[in-house]
Amino acid sequence: MKQIKNDSPENCFLKYAFPCANTLLCNNQITKKEFKELQKDVLEGKIVHRERLLKLFPAAFRRISEVADKINKCVWDSEVIRHYFIDEHNEYIDRGEGNYKNFPKTFRNFCKVYKAEIVKKEGRFLSVKYNSMKREVLADLVPEAEKGDVVTIHQGYAVEKIE
Repeated sequence: MKQIKNDSPENCFLKYAFPCANTLLCNNQITKKEFKELQKDVLEGKIVHRERLLKLFPAAFRRISEVADKINKCVWDSEVIRHYFIDEHNEYIDRGEGNYKNFPKTFRNFCKVYKAEIVKKEGRFLSVKYNSMKREVLADLVPEAEKGDVVTIHQGYAVEKIE
């Protein structure tokens, strides 16, 4: 499946990583101010400096670096970032890598990235289905998404439309 919108690597990364920011906030790894700044940046499509992203999400970049090395590409390549989140992120979770080993199975499943079909759109919320599951996610990152579209979802957000 192909991603529709062509974002910078920084924007691509932040859209996929931002849903994890709430977990970082709850674990006191970022401040409420940092969370609000990230939220504003991702919603406005602002390009965040790579150094800031590396500092805030070091585990993700360690894993993305492993993926980039495997496919012989630069870490700051949107294709590599998407490949990590869509194709390999869930495997890291299943292996209990890092903090994932401390989370209950339900939360680990919530942390995974899925491809889902939109079955209903109501304001800022999308009802999506994937596998045999159905749940609600925020449409904030893909306000143009409509019923019948396929999106990637990460935690409580639809991240991007794919075809």
